[in-house]
Amino acid sequence: MGKEIRFRKEREKSRSENSDIVPFLNSLPMKLILLGISIFILYSVYNSVKITVQKVEIHTQAQKEVAELRLQNLYLSLSMKEMSTDRYLEKEARDRLNFGANEEIVFVIPENALEGVTDEVAKITGEGEASPLSGEFTLPEWIEFVERGI
Repeated sequence: MGKEIRFRKEREKSRSENSDIVPFLNSLPMKLILLGISIFILYSVYNSVKITVQKVEIHTQAQKEVAELRLQNLYLSLSMKEMSTDRYLEKEARDRLNFGANEEIVFVIPENALEGVTDEVAKITGEGEASPLSGEFTLPEWIEFVERGI
């Protein structure tokens, strides 16, 4: 029985201590302080979520950019292999130096001549804005083009 009395006294003592805290927690200044702390915690959580969403968006964008760069790298490596062949080098040299291969006729038309005849080429081909190099021309049309363009 002695032990039961001690336990009861300890329980009553802890209850009386708790009863001293309850009025303190129910006071208006303490409620305002707890409300402020709660708002601060919610704001911190909101900011953390917002920053996390931004980081996820940046990560997704970076992944897309990496995929595009990988495709571009693959395209460039394939182009490099093609450019290293003799056939490609010969074609580029002919195009840039305005030379032709055997049995090939080369027309060299100055840039200023191309600008002046764009409208006429559009009329001939029936297109709104046509390139002078597109479409199929008959011999009289080519002769007229060369005479007026040069």
